[in-house]
Amino acid sequence: MISKRIKIFGLILAGLCSLMLAGCGTGSDKVSTGYYKNVAIKPNGEFVIKDRVDDSKAKKGGIFYYVEMGKDDATKDKIVSVTAKAGNAPIDIHWKSTVGNMTAVTAARIQLDYSQDGYIKEKYERVTGKAGVGNHGEASIRYQIAKDGENKGKAEKKYYYNSEGDNNSLGSVAQAKIAYDKKGNIDTITYMNKDGKVVNGYLGASILGFVYDKEKTDVLDSIEIRDNNGVVKNNKNKYARIAFSYDKKGRVISRKLYNEAGDLDGSAQKSLFVFLGPTSLNDKLQQMKDGLIEAGAETKYTYDDKHAGPVKIQFLGIDGQAAPVKDGAKGVAELDMTYDDADRIIDLKFIGADGQSLPLVISNTKGPDELKMDYDENSNISQISYFKNGEALNIDEKVLSNGGMSTKTDIAAVKYKYDSQRNRTEAKYFDKSGNPTYLKLYGTTKYYGRQFEYSENNNNQPKVTYLDADGQAIKADPKDMFLGTWKEPVKGGYTWVVKKGTMEIVRPNGMNSSYSYELSNVKIDPETGKGSMILDMKGKNDFGVETLKFSDADHFEMVDTFNQSKLVRQKD
Repeated sequence: MISKRIKIFGLILAGLCSLMLAGCGTGSDKVSTGYYKNVAIKPNGEFVIKDRVDDSKAKKGGIFYYVEMGKDDATKDKIVSVTAKAGNAPIDIHWKSTVGNMTAVTAARIQLDYSQDGYIKEKYERVTGKAGVGNHGEASIRYQIAKDGENKGKAEKKYYYNSEGDNNSLGSVAQAKIAYDKKGNIDTITYMNKDGKVVNGYLGASILGFVYDKEKTDVLDSIEIRDNNGVVKNNKNKYARIAFSYDKKGRVISRKLYNEAGDLDGSAQKSLFVFLGPTSLNDKLQQMKDGLIEAGAETKYTYDDKHAGPVKIQFLGIDGQAAPVKDGAKGVAELDMTYDDADRIIDLKFIGADGQSLPLVISNTKGPDELKMDYDENSNISQISYFKNGEALNIDEKVLSNGGMSTKTDIAAVKYKYDSQRNRTEAKYFDKSGNPTYLKLYGTTKYYGRQFEYSENNNNQPKVTYLDADGQAIKADPKDMFLGTWKEPVKGGYTWVVKKGTMEIVRPNGMNSSYSYELSNVKIDPETGKGSMILDMKGKNDFGVETLKFSDADHFEMVDTFNQSKLVRQKD
C-alpha cells in the first residue's frame, strides 16, 4: 500500500515513510536501503525519513542513518532496521521525535519485527549490543495496528517491554492507547498499567494531548500534560503545556513552557549539565545539534542557511530576557555553536546573561568558557581543547574529572583514541604549547596518559593502565602515597616524616618518636587519592593500629577512640 502525501509542520517532505508503510514516498522518491540525513519518530511509532545521501559521503563523517529494507516475502518493501552511524560505525544517539525538539529513544539501532499479524515491534539496541532505552525506560515497543475502521493501518495501542522482555517499564506504565482526530493527526496518548488503569506516563501526563494550529491543522501547536480526567495539570517540573514555533523550513525556533493557568512560567526547571569527558560531551553535542537542549520558560533556537543544527540556543524568562541556568552549568544563558562541513560541532561557547563569555562551572569549580573539538574518521572526539577569553586554558583537575582532586594542571588539551565499538581506549594530556604534560597517580607519580581495556561484560569499568612520558606502562604502589611530610594544620600540631617502612613524629616540645610501620587494607582511588588504609605502628615504647581516611592524596584523617587528627601533605 502506498502512503498518501505526508505533511510535517506544514511542509511536504519528499521521501517520507512510516514504519507500517515502508518503501513509500512522494512522486518518484522512494525509501530504499541506504543512508539518509534525517530520521525522526512519531509518537505512534511511524518513521519520518528524508534526504538520501550517497554512501561515500555518509562514510566521511557526521551522523547519518542507514535504512535497511526487507528482502523476503514477509518484509519486502518494509523497513527492517534503521541504524545511526558516524563514519562507518554505529553510534548511540538520542533519536529525535517529530514532536518539536524532543527525544524519542536513545540507541544506535532500531529493529522492526513484523512476524505477529496485526502488530509491529520496535526493538532498541546500543552499540554494545545491550538494550537501548525509550522515554519510559523500555527496551522495545509493540504496536497494535488497526485492521479496519477509520484508523486502518495506524497504531492504536502500544505495549512497553523491558530488556528482559517483560511487559513493563519505569514506574507502572505498561501500555498506552493512541487516539486520532478527524484529520488523522495524533490527538491523545493515554498511559495505563497492565490492568488498564490510567497512570502517569511521559512528562508526568496521564493523558498527553496534542493541539494543532487552527488554520494549519496539520501543524502541531503544543502538547499538554493532562490528568486522568483530561484536565490540564502541572507536572513535577511546574509546567502543563509545551508550545512550539517554527521557521519556514519547519524547524523549531521556540519552545515555551506554560503552567496550568495558561501563563508562561518562569519557575519551570532551568537545568543543563555539561561534562568534559569525550563520551558525555559527544552525546551532549549531538543533542545540541538536534535541538534537544532546553532550559527554562522559553528556549530559542537560531539557525543559519548552511547547517542542519542551530548555531545558537538561548534560555529566556517570561519577559523574553536572558534567564541563566540554575542547576548544572550555572549562569549559562546561551550556547553558541560552530560546525564543520560534516555538521559536527567544532566550537562551543558558553555565554552569560550579559552576552559575554562565561566559564562553565563543574563541581563548583570554574572551567573553560569555550571548547574546541577535533574528530576522527568515525566522528568520535579525538581532541578537546579548553579556552578562556579566546586563549588556551590550563584546566583544573576537578573540572576535568567531574569532581575529583582540585589541583591546578598544565593540561590545555586531551587527545583520545577509540576501538570499533566507540569505547575510549586512550587519553593523553597536552599543555598550551602542545607538549605532553601530566597528572599524578596516587598524588605522587606523574602519568601522561591512560589506556583502557574492556572485557565483554564490563565496559563501564575498564582496566586502566597509566602511561609515562614515553607511552610506557607505569607501575605505582598506592602505599607510596603515604610517603612524605605531613603536618597537623593547627597551632602546636605534630609533623609526620614518613619514609619507606619508617616514620618519625616531630612534636613541638621536642619529644620526637620513631616508628617502624606496615600498611594493610589499602583502598585508594588512583586518580583522586580518596580512600583508606590501615597503619600498624611499632615504636620503642609504644605501638598502635590506626585507620587513615584520605579525602584526597594530600589530606588524611586519623580517628581512634580518644582523638581525631587531620594531617596535610607538606609541599617541597
